Amino acid sequence: MEIRKKIQYENNITVSETAKLIEDIAPLSLQESWDNSGMIIGFCSSDVKKIMTCLEITGAIVDEAITARVDMIITHHPMIFGSINSVRDSDPQGRWIMELIRHGISVYSCHTPFDKAKGGNNDRIAELLGLSSVKNLKTDEEEYDIARMGRLKKPQTFMQLIETAAGELQMSVRNLRAVGDLDTVITNVGICTGAGADMIEAAAAAGCQLFVTGDVKYHEAQTAHALGICVLDAGHYGTEKFFASNMREKLEKKLPDDVEVIESHVNIDPFRVL
Repeated sequence: MEIRKKIQYENNITVSETAKLIEDIAPLSLQESWDNSGMIIGFCSSDVKKIMTCLEITGAIVDEAITARVDMIITHHPMIFGSINSVRDSDPQGRWIMELIRHGISVYSCHTPFDKAKGGNNDRIAELLGLSSVKNLKTDEEEYDIARMGRLKKPQTFMQLIETAAGELQMSVRNLRAVGDLDTVITNVGICTGAGADMIEAAAAAGCQLFVTGDVKYHEAQTAHALGICVLDAGHYGTEKFFASNMREKLEKKLPDDVEVIESHVNIDPFRVL
């Protein structure tokens, strides 16, 4: 059994010190060049007594954080992508930024570093699907990649695995989109949480019979057909919604006992099955 010794702080832990603990879990050096992980809103010297984890910032998340009186929000998706030319209360994002600053709430985003990190998004989905011998999809290097592949302990048909995935991902089968022959026997599975359809060719080349991701477009599905690899599109939200619980579990092992970490209870999935 692994025993982790928590760092002892003379005073209350600060926002900056909390950010360093997050980066112990998922180093910023792992982020993709296009990403914007790290401190988005930083009251860096402020004390942290309560943290909320969530997939991303929405108006409902801001309201929840204010009501819960949290000092810091840790998101997966960066609150700010690209440049911002102005912050206005007439714009939803501008209004959220103003509200968070007004209430002294810091925001740290841990996006592609957590996708790549050991035990992060991809590894959590691999665990839920019961994969063994999990490794990087594209490289054999020790530094973790943006996608994983692993083996089922017992081969399943694509249809059987769809049913397994629906249960483990806490989704209705109607939420899932399948590409390929449902009778295909699956042994090797590739995974890239979020929008990873650009990895379909790499998954096929690595010998995967199935690739699990989200946000698959028409032409990407056609490419999968041509390559003879099955694809399970469980949606962007469906493959990444476990970030909140996963990050909470990891942080609780590192933070002082007097810091409370809560998960957002807001369902921010914008899609509904009719």
